Amino acid sequence: MLAVRCALLTALLAASEAALNCPVLAAEEDVLVSRPGARVNLTCPGGRLEGHVLWVFKSPYPFSPHNGMSVSGRRFVLNSVLPNNSGNYSCYQNNSLIRVLRLLVEDPPEQPQLSCLRKSPISNVICEWSPSSAPSPTTKAVLLVEKLHNAVKEEFQEPCSYSQESKKFSCQLTVPEGDISIYTLSLCVANHIGNKSSQLQALEGLKILQPDPPVNIKVTLMDREPRRLRVTWQDPPSWNTHYYKLRFGLRYRAEKLKTFPKDPITTSQHNLIIWDALEGMQHVVQLRAQEEFGNGQWSNWSQEVTGTPWTESSTPPAETEVEVSLTTQALTTHEVDENTLSNESANATSIPVPASSLVPLYTFLVAGGSLAFGTFLCVVIILRFKKMWKLQALKEGRTSMHPPYSLGQLVPERPKPTPVLVPLISPPVSPSSLGSIDTSRHSQPDARGPRSPYDVDNRDCFFPR
Repeated sequence: MLAVRCALLTALLAASEAALNCPVLAAEEDVLVSRPGARVNLTCPGGRLEGHVLWVFKSPYPFSPHNGMSVSGRRFVLNSVLPNNSGNYSCYQNNSLIRVLRLLVEDPPEQPQLSCLRKSPISNVICEWSPSSAPSPTTKAVLLVEKLHNAVKEEFQEPCSYSQESKKFSCQLTVPEGDISIYTLSLCVANHIGNKSSQLQALEGLKILQPDPPVNIKVTLMDREPRRLRVTWQDPPSWNTHYYKLRFGLRYRAEKLKTFPKDPITTSQHNLIIWDALEGMQHVVQLRAQEEFGNGQWSNWSQEVTGTPWTESSTPPAETEVEVSLTTQALTTHEVDENTLSNESANATSIPVPASSLVPLYTFLVAGGSLAFGTFLCVVIILRFKKMWKLQALKEGRTSMHPPYSLGQLVPERPKPTPVLVPLISPPVSPSSLGSIDTSRHSQPDARGPRSPYDVDNRDCFFPR
């Protein structure tokens, strides 16, 4: 597949070389074009030879006397013209304007070298060329384009402009996002003297990606870490998409070293920690960027950014000294610096205590809290085991006090009640005997014993609760 694609590109370039023509700019009427160093004759038209002919020269260039100038009748001769001889030459006869001739002296354009890139997958393709010398004012440049998509060719042109600030010709080609067409490009530069075109260049949308280097690179130290540096950065503003991502290459070296390592560190994050920085030495860091899947080219390396790992002097001055005065025998503590040490009086003895030897407050808090928690935990464990021991001892003591016989032998067996059959329905009685029965019930105690569950008077038998 790759061989077929290469053959297709070769055939396309060969066909495009004949198809993309670079025309020469046509000179307007009454414009005389010449190369520098040539001999130019300007003639004032007119039928009559009598009368005085006057030539007037107007040019945007500063006037410089020309040694080869000569006027003969109606002819004005310049033996060796220069670019600053370009301008308008007007001939007058008897104070009347006869004709205005424009002389244009310029060199032919040089061979352009076209370079194209695309800063993001959704931006236009930018093609540029920097000539070795400033072109003439009439020099024009166009981008000749041939687009091949699904075996269909389309030819068109894109205008280019010259910037006096950057000293470049710049052209823009619109390529839609996701377009897989093959474009063949050539830069045509022409003026009235001649024309030149660049070599044909075939490109695809994602193959010419080349983002700008990362921006806002910061190298910061890490507190209490003498061999580490934190590096952070951001995507370049020209990478104007959040859908497509970048990967980054980072290289660093100690400032005293002259070369970077051969293999940069590659990451897709926007921060990285250097773990093997040299203590107390300044380091140089550079970054570059590329499309996350490796499409296109790496960007140029960013400008160098420097940083130094943490050292004792990186923290705010916390060095203290204990001053023992011989006269007052009092102890005072205050901050000192180099000037204080040099200006100590002869009547005092100073014992400098570096800040690193003083234990910070949070260290005391952490150590004290850990010690208190450990002590509390030990006390809880001891009390727990002590309680378990007491319970075990009490259980063993109770077991030893029990007699060898069972508890059932000490309690006499309760006599079982003898079942009594009682008829559910009492025999009929006369009404006259009801009163005596009631009286006898009230006067005689109940000799039946406990109420049978089948007794008629037992309401629980009929109305269970």
